[in-house]
Amino acid sequence: MTQYLYTDNVVKQNISFALAGKRALGNRRDLRDLSNHTVIIVCDETADASIMRETAQMILARGCKNVVFCGESDIWRSTFEEMDQELNGFNDVSGYDDFAVMWGIEDIDSLEDEVATCWNEVLILCSDMSLVKECREVLSSSVADMIG
Repeated sequence: MTQYLYTDNVVKQNISFALAGKRALGNRRDLRDLSNHTVIIVCDETADASIMRETAQMILARGCKNVVFCGESDIWRSTFEEMDQELNGFNDVSGYDDFAVMWGIEDIDSLEDEVATCWNEVLILCSDMSLVKECREVLSSSVADMIG
């Protein structure tokens, strides 16, 4: 007889944080292949266009196919879409299957729900350390609510 155990809440999920920028992912071995990741970009202010382009190229070239833009970071979306067309070949018929899926969420308070719906690993890129701390607080409070 086979038994299956289904739990209502997943308490531990693999969530990584990094700062968006030129060396956003650096040489971290765990982030060399992003094909199994959902990348969530959280930024307060607009970044330099070259930084947005380099970050987009780095994320998409490493195989990421799920990109979420949080709040004001939605302005990054056009840069990511442009880079996605360059990397994944808009003119090639076989390239249509290879485009990344991109969507937006309202604000950091929606982060908890978005992370909960991710079936794979999550990488949260923030523009500064204060946003990293704020994202961690939102996510840690949701885990505390699930446990207690």
